[in-house]
Amino acid sequence: MSVAKASKLVAIVWASKGGLGDVGKFAAMHAAAKGSEQLKFRAVAVSEDGQDTGIDATEVKPAERLEKLQEILKDVEILKLNINSDDAEAQLAQTFQGCDSVIACPGSRQSGIARTCGIGARKVVAAMKTAEVKRLVVLSSMGIGDDYLPGSCIKYFWGFLLRVVWPSTRRDLQEMEAVVRNTDLDFLLVRPMGVDPAEPQRGSYALLTGRGQGGLELLVAKEDVALFLLEEALEPKHSKTAVTIGRDTKALVV
Repeated sequence: MSVAKASKLVAIVWASKGGLGDVGKFAAMHAAAKGSEQLKFRAVAVSEDGQDTGIDATEVKPAERLEKLQEILKDVEILKLNINSDDAEAQLAQTFQGCDSVIACPGSRQSGIARTCGIGARKVVAAMKTAEVKRLVVLSSMGIGDDYLPGSCIKYFWGFLLRVVWPSTRRDLQEMEAVVRNTDLDFLLVRPMGVDPAEPQRGSYALLTGRGQGGLELLVAKEDVALFLLEEALEPKHSKTAVTIGRDTKALVV
């Protein structure tokens, strides 16, 4: 006689703008597509005004990928949260009640988009403590901390951009990682390579979990990073550490 697995409840928080936020939307899509009684999720879209989910502004090519996202999430209830509001933490804590884990993609690494990684992480972590949720999977970026990547022109160029051209982006991402690391949560920091809108989905990914494991291709699909986030939220394999994620070069486009 087989024993049914216990149902899991995951909260997924994403920034309404930017490529990193898009990954969170696709994590919600993967969760919704499972359509199983054994997986339920709650969705939160964060911004500076709390007016938009960002679904329709998701940047992917071709258009069929956006249409799939829109179709799968069309009936999903999504909390639109002003991350700067006085009650943002309380709203998150209420959303997190009863959850087994949280996926957080609270900000962006793109220029011209509000810096909400740090404040988003602070409020997510505080809300998780209130709701007594322990597992947290956070989307960060290559180039932050030790991303295990070997020296290359791309690595040095991206590091230059973060230090010189977009220092506020670097500070925001570093603040987010520091907030997460300085907790007693069962966290995982996920640092993606470039999540280019045109990079096709493969249904797989490649990871670096330490130095000396080689490099990764420059680009990775948003859906593939999202898949890993959801897998780690449901069945954790990496705890209190960071990984870098990129394209699985052996996998075919799906």
